[in-house]
Amino acid sequence: MFLRKFIELVPPPYMLNRCIHPKITRSKHAQHLNNVQSESIKPFDAIPGLTPLPVLGPIHHFLPMIGSLGHLKTFYDLFKVLYENYGSIVKLSGIFARADMVVLYEPEDYDQIFREEDISPSRPGFQTLVYYRTELKKTIFDGVYGLTTAEGAQWRDFRTKVNPIFLKPKLVKLYTPALSEIADDMLLKFKKQLDNKNNINKHFDEELTKWSLESVAYVGLGSRIGCFKDDLKEDDPAKILITCAKEVLEYTWALEFRPSPWKYFSTPTFKKLMRTYDRQWEISSVFIKEAKRQISERGHDIPEEDKSIIEKLLAVDEKVAIMMASEMLLAGIDTVAFSVTSILYNLAVNPEVQDKLREEIHSENASKRYLKACIKEALRIYPVVSTNLRRTTKDHIVGGYHIPAGIDIMSPNEFLSKMEKYYPEPTKFIPDRWIVEKSNPLYYGNTHPMVTQPFGFGVRSCIGRRIAELEIEILIQKLIGELKVTWTGPPIQTETKVLNVFKKPYHFKFEQL
Repeated sequence: MFLRKFIELVPPPYMLNRCIHPKITRSKHAQHLNNVQSESIKPFDAIPGLTPLPVLGPIHHFLPMIGSLGHLKTFYDLFKVLYENYGSIVKLSGIFARADMVVLYEPEDYDQIFREEDISPSRPGFQTLVYYRTELKKTIFDGVYGLTTAEGAQWRDFRTKVNPIFLKPKLVKLYTPALSEIADDMLLKFKKQLDNKNNINKHFDEELTKWSLESVAYVGLGSRIGCFKDDLKEDDPAKILITCAKEVLEYTWALEFRPSPWKYFSTPTFKKLMRTYDRQWEISSVFIKEAKRQISERGHDIPEEDKSIIEKLLAVDEKVAIMMASEMLLAGIDTVAFSVTSILYNLAVNPEVQDKLREEIHSENASKRYLKACIKEALRIYPVVSTNLRRTTKDHIVGGYHIPAGIDIMSPNEFLSKMEKYYPEPTKFIPDRWIVEKSNPLYYGNTHPMVTQPFGFGVRSCIGRRIAELEIEILIQKLIGELKVTWTGPPIQTETKVLNVFKKPYHFKFEQL
């Protein structure tokens, strides 16, 4: 979603709110801090929130049975409870030496901070991964820590090198044929299982993850890695990467989002995670080494527009190329698979939408307008991550409160995206809201553009967005073009394990048209 260039004579609600509650602009930021009467600015400690305990912070509130909030299964549930109890700005004091957090529920508020911080934004990565790369394996990574863990100048240098390659429009044209071939293989696997509904659902997540890895591996390495082999054994390198991606989420959730003293001594789960990172790096290195060999044997007389991502990056910086490929093989698997599951589920329970999409797929209309709308709507309802985060690097005044540097600011995008305040009938799957005329009450532009941000915001937004959307578009076109999908069970449920995940069992039914 992008900001419109012009404001209509009758501005949308979010602009009316902004006029009623003007925020501090960047140009006036310093002047405002100096000029506003100190008594009109409430101190950071006055922000409402959960009462903390020394060292533990507010963790006791989340304990089953005895905690005031109890066990919450998703970040969406957490943000909902905090909003209902404390209002539009909520503080969570640091847990086990983590930075204090502030949840901002007014999009104008976090928009202000995100934009003021966007020159050199800080978004801390997983502390366990930071430790692994910057301490435990410091000599291996040698200052190249990737987009997920690097900060400051190191992050800026890395992103500057990869941006020109990932953001070129021609990237879509380069990878479309191969990704179409991989999607065809996925479609064939579905067709072979049409008479065995139980088997499809039992292995649905696994097969979709294989497709996702095969796709991102081709994009990152320039060749296929054999995820669709019928006899894919547990010790197959592709299978190991899939296992590693799931273990990283499982162990990271246990170590960083639940009480754990791993910073003080190596717990069993911490040791498991470090071994998982070792395996992931070792297997990634094997695939990257093979990609380099193939590139070397092929020669260098290939047109620039036909070179793969890793080939272009190797010409810029070999360390950056290896790290980027490894991160793609880790971060680009479960995220895309989750998004496809979300789209298929919403199409299954909304057959009229599915029929409309199929009509577009079978038509000669190449715009994919309705397909893109279906993807946006699915990501609004079921985003991969529930929130976006920035760590403040300077003082801010938001909602009348002083927020100092070093605070993690969270925008509860999934929660906001399901509020009637921002979207009519917010829990319904209505792709048309993304393509109707501006005069239609459903029109997405009536809400603040920062409410729904499934790929993040600004210079730290997802660098693989274009590729991820291409993978999803191609597969959905293939599946819906030839198969009818229905859902035969109760409504699907989610839970948070760092990322959002769907709870099993699945209840899909696929039929040949």
